[in-house]
Amino acid sequence: MKKFLSLFFCIHIYLAISAQQFVSPYKLSFTIDLPVSANAVGLLAGSYIIGSPFALPSKQSIQQLDRNSINAFDRSATLRYSKAAGYGSDVILYTSLAIPLLALISKNSRNDFGKIVAINAEAFTLNLAVTELFKEAVHRKRPLLYNPNVPLDVKYQKDNFKSFISGHTSTVACMSFCFAKTFAEYNPNSKLRPVIWTLAATLPAVTGLLRYEAGMHFWTDVITGYAVGALIGVAVPYLHSTKLAINR
Repeated sequence: MKKFLSLFFCIHIYLAISAQQFVSPYKLSFTIDLPVSANAVGLLAGSYIIGSPFALPSKQSIQQLDRNSINAFDRSATLRYSKAAGYGSDVILYTSLAIPLLALISKNSRNDFGKIVAINAEAFTLNLAVTELFKEAVHRKRPLLYNPNVPLDVKYQKDNFKSFISGHTSTVACMSFCFAKTFAEYNPNSKLRPVIWTLAATLPAVTGLLRYEAGMHFWTDVITGYAVGALIGVAVPYLHSTKLAINR
C-alpha cells in the first residue's frame, strides 16, 4: 500500500510540474493583431470598391467564348462540369471551418483554446480578404463559361467571372495549415505531427481537384489558391509566436 501511495504521489508531482512548465507558444498583442485585422478589413473594402463597377457582359458574347483562347496548361478545365464535384468541394469547405475545434483534443492547446480561435479567425479573415481582392481585380472567367454543354442560365452569373483564385482551395488550405502549424507547436514531441501535416496538405489538394472537375476553376486558379491559403495559414500563427522578439 505504501509503495502504491508513493507511486501515486510521484506521478501526481510529475504531472503538476509538467503542467507548470508548459508555456504557451503564442501570444496575442495589439502590435500584431491590430495590423493583421486592419489589413484584412482594408483589403476587403478595396475588393468591394474594385468589384462594384463590374457588369455582366452580353449573353451573346458569353456564347461566343472560344476555349482555344485558353493556355494549353489550363484548357482541359473547359471540358469539365460536375455538380457532384461542386457539392463535394462545398462539403469540404464548410467542414474545414470547424477544424479549429480539433484543438480541444490536446490538453495544451485546449487550455489555450481562446487564443487559437483568435489566431484562426485572423488567418481566415486575411485569407478571405486576399482571395476576394484577387477575384475582383482579375475577374477571370470560370472554365464552365467555355463549355458548350453548360446551360446559359448557369453561365450567366456574376460569380462566374471570379475564377482567379480558387476561394474554396485557399480557405481549406488556410484552415488546415493553420491547424497543422499550431498542433506542431503545442505538441512538439507528438508522433502524429507527420500525419497532421500530410492531412493538411492533402485536404486542400482534394478540394482543388474537385473545383477543377466541377468546371469552376483552372489549374492555375487552384495552385495559386493553395499557395496563398497555405502561406497565410502558417504565417499568421508564426506572427503570434513567442519565439519572435516582438512577442517576448
